[in-house]
This record gives sequence, C-alpha cells and structure tokens, in this order.
Amino acid sequence: MKFFKQKTNIVFLFVIFLLVASLSGVSYFAYEKHSDYVEITAGIERNNSALDEAQKKIDELTAQIADYSSKATQNEQEKAELNSQLQAALAEKARLEQENNNLKSQIEQLVQKRRDELQAQIALNNVDQADTAGSGICYLTFDDGPSDNTLKILDILDAYGIKGTFFVVGNGKTQYMSQIVNRGHAIGLHTATHKYDVIYKDINSYLHDVKQISDIVYNATGVRSNIMRFPGGSSNVVSAKYCQGIMSDLTVRMPSLGYSYYDWNVNSGDADAVAVPAQTIVNRVLSGAKGKSSICVLMHDNAAKTTTVEALPAIIEGLDAMGFRFAPLTADVYGFYQPVSN
Repeated sequence: MKFFKQKTNIVFLFVIFLLVASLSGVSYFAYEKHSDYVEITAGIERNNSALDEAQKKIDELTAQIADYSSKATQNEQEKAELNSQLQAALAEKARLEQENNNLKSQIEQLVQKRRDELQAQIALNNVDQADTAGSGICYLTFDDGPSDNTLKILDILDAYGIKGTFFVVGNGKTQYMSQIVNRGHAIGLHTATHKYDVIYKDINSYLHDVKQISDIVYNATGVRSNIMRFPGGSSNVVSAKYCQGIMSDLTVRMPSLGYSYYDWNVNSGDADAVAVPAQTIVNRVLSGAKGKSSICVLMHDNAAKTTTVEALPAIIEGLDAMGFRFAPLTADVYGFYQPVSN
C-alpha cells in the first residue's frame, strides 16, 4: 500500500505541474492589438487541455475512493488522503474554469470594441454617400415584413448609421410599420396577401391588392408610398399560371400610375430554405456584389428569417470594405429591372 500511496502523490504533483505550466503563457491583455486576441485564444486552448488533465485526475481519485469504500478492510487514512487530493483537484478545476471565463469575457469585449469602431466608421462614411462611394451605392431591401425580426434589423441598421428599404405585406405585424418610417427608413408596397393565385388572377385583382397594402401602410404610418416590388419580382413566371401576359402589362401600367417598382441584382438566397446558414447568406451577397457599380440586395424580413438578422452585420461590413455606401430607395432611383418573362 505504501508504494501505491507514493505513486499517487507523484502523479498528482505531475498533474499540478501541468496545470501551472499551462497557465504561464497568459500575459497582459491589450485591446488594441490583434496579437492579444491570438494570445488569449491560445490561453483558452491551454486551459482547456489542463482542464482535461484535471478531470482525468478527479475521475481516477473518485474511482479509487469508491474502491476503498467497497472493501471492509479499507485503510481510513489512505481514503482520507485521497479525499483531500480530490478536493484539491476540484478546487484547481474550478480555478481554471473561472480563468477561462475571464479570458472569454476579454475576447467578447475585444470583439464588441472592434464592432463599435466599425459601426462608427461606416456611419461616418455614409454622411456624404456620393463623395465617399468607392464602388457605388448599395440599397439593402427587406421583403415580407414587418415581423418580430423587424426591430432587430432596424437596430442593426441604426447602429451602423445606414438606412434600408422595407417592402411590406398586409398580413405581417403592421404595428411595426411606423417604426420603419419614424426611424428614417423607406417603406414600400409589396402585397396585401402574398397569395399569387389571388394577386395575379387578373389586372383588377392586382390593382385591388396594391390599393389594400397602400391603405394599410397609410393608416399605420401616414405615408402614401409610391415605391413597390412585385411579389416574385417583375421576372416571375408563376403569374403565368393565373394570367398570361400580366407582368408585361403591370410593368408598364404601374409606372404610368405613379409607382416606381424595383427588382434586385443581388440575391441573398435567404429564401432558398426556411433557415439558410448566416455565413451562406453573407457569402452569397458579397459574391453577388463583386464587379457591380451599384447594387440592390434582396433579403427577407419574415419571422423565419432569423439567420438573415445574424448575417446582416457581416454583410454591411463586407460591402463597406468593398467601397459601397448605403442608401434607401426613392422613387427616382433606377429600378434594377429584370427581364419580364410573362
């Protein structure tokens, strides 16, 4: 038993040595340097390795104590010593976990500080869009809202000091329409129902739908909007199932009635599935923007599009880095028209 006891002490001392050595690399944290971010991340990785070793030791000691407890002839002194070692190992594990939490908090503060700096710079860039645009203007547009995501999107846009355009529907959370207008963003007409078989049944059905959504927006905001987006865009072919040639008519008729309609030349792809991964949405937008002098980005604002909200900061930062500046759509902006297919 004495040999076992001595061996346990040697192993435990070796574990403590590993724990102390693993923490020796964590140095003074400076927010402004990227090297500190790397160093803190490395410290977390070393801590995690040390935590694994500590947990293994705890498991070994716990098993040994259980083994002693199962024997009638157990040595109470050795059991007490093992218990003492176990408590010391648990205390060391708790200390390492607290150290990891502190390091992670520093990482979060570093990331937030960098985001605050980017938001301030992008807002400054957009004070005078025409003079600061390196590539051109970006119009961020959001269809199918308002929804529970609308206020989150507005908060993000406001944080970066930029304005977007919301093509709203009549069966969403209309109480948020006033927030869109009051916070300086553009509100446009999409559809009252978003039911293609109703909207595109014939010309009169479409005009009735436009009047409905126009009245809903006016009653909610006091704004009589003259900008719009066709459900499915002007190039949609679904409408042909219900009325042949209707889009060829509407794309001429609506401007003659005083409306400016808008398609898009960058599709975020956030409607390809219920929840498209945020990074996929970011990549799709930034890739689609390359080589274009100005862009109109299609995104969605219905309740299911939580990953669109998640992707939005990286989209804004990525487009800003490409030289784009941001603006809301107005009736005199070119409509990014797509070829009419019906």
